[in-house]
Amino acid sequence: MKNGSSVRKNWFMLIIGFALFFLGGSIVHAEKYKVEISGLWAGTNPYSVAVAWAKLINDNSKTVEAIAREGRGPNVDMKSIIKDPEKGKHLVFFLVEDSVWGASEGFAGWKRFKGKYNFDDFRHLSLIGFTSDVLLTLDPAIKTMKDLNGRSVVISNVSATSAKAVGFKKTFELGGVKPKYEYLGMKAMVGSLRDGLVDVVHGGINVLGPGKFAPSPYLRELFATKKVYPVSLNKKAVLEMKKETGHPGSVVTFPPKAIDQYQSGPVVALGKCMTWGAHTDMPDEVAAEILRIYLANIDSFGEVTPGAKILDKKTIAAIGVPKKRYHPGAVQFYENNGVKMTSLQDLGIID
Repeated sequence: MKNGSSVRKNWFMLIIGFALFFLGGSIVHAEKYKVEISGLWAGTNPYSVAVAWAKLINDNSKTVEAIAREGRGPNVDMKSIIKDPEKGKHLVFFLVEDSVWGASEGFAGWKRFKGKYNFDDFRHLSLIGFTSDVLLTLDPAIKTMKDLNGRSVVISNVSATSAKAVGFKKTFELGGVKPKYEYLGMKAMVGSLRDGLVDVVHGGINVLGPGKFAPSPYLRELFATKKVYPVSLNKKAVLEMKKETGHPGSVVTFPPKAIDQYQSGPVVALGKCMTWGAHTDMPDEVAAEILRIYLANIDSFGEVTPGAKILDKKTIAAIGVPKKRYHPGAVQFYENNGVKMTSLQDLGIID
């Protein structure tokens, strides 16, 4: 009996050994969760941050693997998820709140989706930076919105019914201004202003910190080779536009000389937070893991691209939206790590 008991014990230990071997092997060789990070085109702030973030994830995460790629903006990525829901589990993409608002309103190619899709499922993960759509001209005689009557103005690179275009057009309408509207791609827009083919364009001015501003990368050559004059919107008209339409953009006032040396007075513009977004289908633990790495390396992104100099441990969640507009995994992560979900206005970085 003793020998039989010993044999059974040996077999039992052998089975346990094999089980632990195979279980251990499956843990060691478990496939990492794949995440794709879609920025904008190469050279932009979101693309540069995406590339740096993906590398940091791959170097520091035991559970997530990331790849960065050039993107074409929130509308394209949101539509790709609607078309292929499986992507919602894996895609992190460049997002702005006015794009979600525009989609829910049925602007710019979203008409057929209105009332058929819950756009609230597209949520924010973290801040990338803050930019304002400032009106720019090479004509020093154009100083404020009232000088735009009859002028050729590029208010969007999409269409007359994009969120950006609606914001500008309604503001002009409420301010009693009637420009001649044009719609051009980003490069064509900047080139047309440079060559004198249009009078005014909109351009991104990034906020780098309290009282610190810089043109977006695609404007650098224009600012380096031409005298560029920022044109102010009428603040009252912008506030009326927001009240009437529900447009989520922020009203930003740049003090004199903040944008460049040719800015003689305060300039009012329509601003927005640039963020990383994800669908609610992305697992909460995946969102938390990539945010863990983002927060741990937050100070390094400003070394990669100027627009990310605004990022730090206080601004990572300063998106200025209600808590329900953050991804659930992000909410849990920020609450667990004592990070306040706030706004850049509350932090005193913009007015």
